[in-house]
Parts: sequence; C-alpha cells; structure tokens
Amino acid sequence: MNEVAMKKKQAVGAVSALEEFAGQGSEYVTAKDTKLPILKLIGANSPFTNPQDAKYNENAKVGDIYNEITGRLYKGSEGVLAVPCLYVNTYNEWADRGASPGRPVQIHRDPSILRQTSRGDDGKDRLDNGNYVEDTGNHFVYILDKNYKPLEQALITMKSTQKKKSKLWNSMIQSRRLEGSKGFFTPPSWATVYLLKSVQESNSKGTWPGWSIAFDSFLNKPENQKTRELTKDFYQNAMESDIFGKVEFDSDKPQKSQEEEKEEDTPF
Repeated sequence: MNEVAMKKKQAVGAVSALEEFAGQGSEYVTAKDTKLPILKLIGANSPFTNPQDAKYNENAKVGDIYNEITGRLYKGSEGVLAVPCLYVNTYNEWADRGASPGRPVQIHRDPSILRQTSRGDDGKDRLDNGNYVEDTGNHFVYILDKNYKPLEQALITMKSTQKKKSKLWNSMIQSRRLEGSKGFFTPPSWATVYLLKSVQESNSKGTWPGWSIAFDSFLNKPENQKTRELTKDFYQNAMESDIFGKVEFDSDKPQKSQEEEKEEDTPF
C-alpha cells in the first residue's frame, strides 16, 4: 500500500471512530445560537469588490454568488446547484439607513401589513412610523457540489425586481411530477435540484445582477440517499424551529453616503 492510500485509509478510520459520537457537545445549541448565512448576488456597490473594504475579496466579481459567513464564492456564470428545502414569504419592515440596525426591525408574516402602508416618493411601501416594508420571498436551500454532495445550508432572499423570480421558482417546484405506484405526484421540494446562475438585468433606473433558475434533476437515485436525508432534515428542522433566528442580516454593515444608498436601493 503506497503512502497516499495509507493516509486515506487512516483518515477514513478516524472519521469512523468519531461517527458514533456525532453531535456531542452541541446538545444545547438552538436556532438562536447559530447563523444561517444569506447567499447573495454581488452587485456594483458590494463591499466584496471594494479594495478599501474589510470584506474585500480579490476574486469576487459583479454577478458572482457569495456566502459571507462561510466565505464560499461561486462564479455567477457557472452557478450553484441548490435544493429548495423550504419557502417562507415574509414582509420585512426596515428602517432607513442611518437609523437601521442592519437587520429588519420586524419580520411580518401577515400580508395585511401592506394595507397599513402608503407608497412613498421613493417607491417604497411606508408605514406611518416611517419604516418601509418589503415583500420578500425566502428560499431556504442546501447547496450541492457537482456530484450532488452537500456543501452548505443558506438562505436566498428575493424581493423587489427578484420577487417575480421567487414566484417563478415556486411555480416550477409545484409543476414537477414523478410517477409512483399510485400515479403521478409532486415530489417534496427537498428532493429536487435547481441550477441558479446570475444574469444582468436593467431598467430605466440602472443595471444589476439577477437570478436565473433552471430545473436540474430529482434526488431520486440510490446514490442520492444521504444527500436526501440531509435536505429532508433541514426542511424538518426549519419547520419546527424559529428559522429566522438563524439568519445573519449584516448587523455590522457600514453606513453609506446618500448617493451610494440611492444607487444600491434603486434596483432592489
């Protein structure tokens, strides 16, 4: 046995020795004790492309897909394989920058909150308290590698110009069919895989990267079993816990000038 094979065997043996103790040490960790990262499309004003910013990544380009918590960077032209484990629609209440803590002031689940708003001069739906509300599609996903092995959990939020993409994705999920012993049925979303890429979009207010979504495959092969178990577990955990307690909303985001704020907020 050569040295490489020996080291590989030793590594497998070490993992097997730990497997029976899986999860120990985290018995008291709850959803509020962890952070579920947001998977973002990198825009023109992103700190990841600004050499003067602490979050600068020399490999990041506009249109790429970035996970700030784990540091993973995906090329927007190549995209990522994402399993949509759970969808939740929320109405996120924000304070304007300068008064905002960097996260929603409140996350509303009842759409009737929009009846309490009026359209401001900036095109935002504003409450009497001055805060604005954004209709937001939240897609809790599991990112897979090209071999359909799990990489990481993440949240993709779609609002404003991207909300129609969120609706399209949901329609695609609900239109998928598999044939079972009792006929055709809609498989669980956590057993489907989609390829997400970025595309350039524009209107009279500017240009920005948007999502492109295409169905890739079902996770219905025997070799997908372990991946299915993880995506199903993520779905179940999200359903049973305060999933939004795990979301990181950039509480340390630096304040921007009025010009930067206007340019960034226009498309989204």
